Formats: sequence, C-alpha cells, structure tokens
Amino acid sequence: MDIYDKYKNLKDKEKEFLWSHPIAAADFNSNSSTALSEARKRFSAATLHNGSGDAFRHCFWSAMNARDQGKELAKNFGDAHEDFDGNPTNEKTMDLHNNGVGYEIGSQSPGAPDRHLIIMCTQAWAAGKLVQVNGVNSGDLIYSNSTENYLYGGK
Repeated sequence: MDIYDKYKNLKDKEKEFLWSHPIAAADFNSNSSTALSEARKRFSAATLHNGSGDAFRHCFWSAMNARDQGKELAKNFGDAHEDFDGNPTNEKTMDLHNNGVGYEIGSQSPGAPDRHLIIMCTQAWAAGKLVQVNGVNSGDLIYSNSTENYLYGGK
C-alpha cells in the first residue's frame, strides 16, 4: 500500500494529528508496521484481531510511540486512532487499555531498543496486564493470556 492509500484510510482525527505533527505521525506509521510484524512472529493469526496478538501489538506500538515521541503525543494519536464512528465499544476499550500499558512502558524506557519493549510487552501479556475480547463466550473483555492458560492448563 502506497502512502496515499494509507492516508485515505486514516480517520479524520488521525489526519488532523498528521498535519499538526508530521514527524511524529511518520514515526507512528513506521512503528505500526514493526508492531504488526512482531505480533505475527509471536502469536497465531487467529489472535491478531481482538485476541492476544492484537493486545500485544497495541502495547508494543504504543510503547515505541511513547519512547520515540513522548507519552503525551503517543496518547493523543492513539486516542485519535480509536475515535471513529462504528468502533465497537469493547474493541475500543481493549485497545485504549493496552495502549495505556504501552505508554507507561515506553515512557519509562527512553532510548531502549525495540527488543527491550518487546520483552516488557510480552511480560505484560503473560502477567495478564493486557486485555482482549472474549469472543468465545460473550465478547466481554478478559485479561490477556486467559484463553491460553485455559487451553493449555496454566493458572
């Protein structure tokens, strides 16, 4: 997808942010690709939308954004990214929560390499600090790693 196609797919508030903060927006775009790539390496494709992989991806993306451009700009863009008509409440709540965990990790890790942020977000996932949609039962939010613990006999 070329840059124009990406721009056309942005929500209105994301476009406003881009025009006010073009360098930050460019960083966030690059970080988005990195976060998706890393989520695909670590989680099954079935979890990349509303599951564990999605929770990790949002945490890692937000951690990189906060590290690179500061917690405030990262949060401003993350909130804009989730603010659009038709965004299901449970998905928006999930993403904003996981972004918040990422902002904390990134803001406490200035200059840290991506690998450090990956480890921190993986630990947050494993410790149940992230949330995901419980699509199996009700669509309610459950703590990350809950499904895997249930399936594989963990605690």
